[in-house]
Amino acid sequence: MHSDLIGKIEKARRYAEEPERIALDEITVRFHGGNNEHTVRLVNNRWMCDCEVFHLRGVCAHIMTLQKVLAPMLSAEALEPGPVIIHSELISMIEKSRRYMHELDRIEIQTLRARFRGNNNDHILTLTDMGWSCDCSTFRVWNTCAHVMALQRILAPMLPAHAREPGTVSVEEHLVSALS
Repeated sequence: MHSDLIGKIEKARRYAEEPERIALDEITVRFHGGNNEHTVRLVNNRWMCDCEVFHLRGVCAHIMTLQKVLAPMLSAEALEPGPVIIHSELISMIEKSRRYMHELDRIEIQTLRARFRGNNNDHILTLTDMGWSCDCSTFRVWNTCAHVMALQRILAPMLPAHAREPGTVSVEEHLVSALS
């Protein structure tokens, strides 16, 4: 394995401890709720959910959960609470959200677009059903980079299987575990 890739793995480990470097611009999530599956989106700092509660109240437990889980990566606007609602409904949503925060396997990130503040430059990362991409030179060479590896580590419990896979480079397992 090339020493520059080993350095990128170490940098990814450090980056994963600094989620505030990441700014989520857009995200689409499949959320396995208590009764149904829902699609939740963040676009232009505005949340949308296809659940009935969101359509009635403009806020729901699914969005509240994602706001808490992804907080370091969200803008102030995306962290804004929804409209004021009746007290008992709010208590129910908060309780459900707290439970969901401990059940991250309910959340599956489908797509995302994020800006990553690297040590030298900012980079744009995307995740689609085709996999990851990053505009950095390391990604073009290795089909992975410290930015992608850091996001994979931070978001691991919420990523679909294809998004948890390493790039096309063969990484020896004992090296990765040594850097974990």
